[in-house]
Amino acid sequence: MENNPNAPKVMLCLKNKLVLKKLEKVLFAAQVEIIPSEGPPLLEEVKRNPDLLIIGQEYLPQLLKIPKNFSSVETMVLYSDEADKVLALAAKDRRFNHLIGLREGQYPLSWEVLSTVRRLIYQYNLRGLTHILGWSARIHEVYVPSSKDMHRLVAWVPEFCEALGAPPKVRDAFAELAHELMMNAVYDAPVDVEGNHLYAQDRKQEVSLHKDHYPLFSIGTNGDLLGISVRDPFGGLKRKHIFNGLDRALSQKGQINTEGGGAGLGMLYIYNHGFASFFSVKEGEYTEVSVIYDITMNRRDFATLPKSVHYFVE
Repeated sequence: MENNPNAPKVMLCLKNKLVLKKLEKVLFAAQVEIIPSEGPPLLEEVKRNPDLLIIGQEYLPQLLKIPKNFSSVETMVLYSDEADKVLALAAKDRRFNHLIGLREGQYPLSWEVLSTVRRLIYQYNLRGLTHILGWSARIHEVYVPSSKDMHRLVAWVPEFCEALGAPPKVRDAFAELAHELMMNAVYDAPVDVEGNHLYAQDRKQEVSLHKDHYPLFSIGTNGDLLGISVRDPFGGLKRKHIFNGLDRALSQKGQINTEGGGAGLGMLYIYNHGFASFFSVKEGEYTEVSVIYDITMNRRDFATLPKSVHYFVE
């Protein structure tokens, strides 16, 4: 079968030959034209405007030397260490919206690369946990009408995790994560028609939301992965909240002065509770945050794992 001359072009610049070959197979499944290279990106190559650049951490210095007006292409970075430096770079450069953490001695996760590429190339509007955990996964979804319902859900999360067989620390961690995500959706996200926050001034008050303001809470598993997702109908989360917040938190080792807002701590909390975090936003319409944890991993290994961050905007 002949190649499609109109297929989207994805450039791979990876020093590791085995990873390069692996991703060539993955990208074949994405139905794109693959431009592989074991060397760094060159000016004449990026000027041809590929639809996506996938680059290894080792070639970031060379890419940064190319003027942005010649290389504005969306870039996916594969990294294995120095998370603070990689997040600092993403905070300053709007090309870097997809950071994939590599586990030591392992390939990038095929589903993570494939779903990210297809979402970016073909503008798929994927929501919830199904596209991550698979259609056969066990997933519970429920709307959250009030702060009381939120607290009941938080108390139920450890029961779900226990039934799955997750250890106590994971149960507690996911309850805390559910609380953080739903607090953002119930208290911080709602705004009036003029954009004024309705409940963010007092996060301890009891809140009953208008039906149109209900966030959607999801939790699910496929037996290997455990995921939580919360979606609000406002779309107020900005790119800077994610990457600037993580940059601040990692550069200060989490010791953030919360006067004037603790967004950095909140983002660090989300970042640290999963091996991959997905932020999807359509301004004024919805924000969805999904966090995925690998329940097959040892907790000690998980603590030092490079973590993925994905930011999708419609």
